Amino acid sequence: MIEVPAADFSLRATLTSGQAFRWTEHDGWAYGFIGSSVLKVRQDGDRLFCESSDPALTPNRISDYFALDLNLPEILSSINVDIQVHQAIMRYRGLRVLRQDGWETLASFICASFNNIKRIEGMIERLCQAYGEPVALNGFRGFSFPTAERLARVPERSLRSLGLGYRAPYLRATARLVAEGKLPTDHLRRVDYETTKRALLGCEGVGDKVADCVALFGFEKYEAFPIDVWMERAMRYYFRHRKMTRKGLHEYARRHFGPYAGYAQQYLYHYVRNLRAAESTKHKADSTQS
Repeated sequence: MIEVPAADFSLRATLTSGQAFRWTEHDGWAYGFIGSSVLKVRQDGDRLFCESSDPALTPNRISDYFALDLNLPEILSSINVDIQVHQAIMRYRGLRVLRQDGWETLASFICASFNNIKRIEGMIERLCQAYGEPVALNGFRGFSFPTAERLARVPERSLRSLGLGYRAPYLRATARLVAEGKLPTDHLRRVDYETTKRALLGCEGVGDKVADCVALFGFEKYEAFPIDVWMERAMRYYFRHRKMTRKGLHEYARRHFGPYAGYAQQYLYHYVRNLRAAESTKHKADSTQS
């Protein structure tokens, strides 16, 4: 059993906040992947208890993946600049932006385009079953995420057969870019946000929202502020009486929240999405009782 200090951390909020698609919960444990290695983890107070069959998953590696080295109180203080984000922080304090593998994040969010989380999870799971490597831990069986080199050789029709639809050629083309070194993912982690985003926008099927998601979740560009339908709803709080373009929302968010705007985005996204789900559940219950 590996024990990892985890102050100012919420495992549940982090894993259910829409930034990763390969974590499942069973008997109070979360099972998922860090790179190609499977991890079993649960939280008890300010400690994480973990199991893995891979010696490479050291406490430091696990801590790095969950971004436990970052000073979260300082980050939250910097973005806690209005009532809406304050409420999101109070409800989901401890949510952190994971440090995910750049290639896996890019491929996953290409699949995520115009899709809901349940379908995204199913699509990625089928992709891993077809082209990943099998792994097992304490009865859990799964598959590692396919390498770019592997997916670059897969025929488009085979990807379509997994339910990727129009995303299949985009994924295959991007896999080729990575496999051939034309999109060096290691390099993107070292350059600035604007350079990273421009490179990502050069991939087929990657638009503004996907590029920002990948920059934030895959390459630690905390200035990134992904905007989708949920975030447009959240941003109405700031622009009640005028309509803003997504470009305008981006510019405002970076000014308003500062260098950790991506953290504000993740708290607001999780808050608004769950608030809407709770309202929908209440409405259904009220309808049933009436």
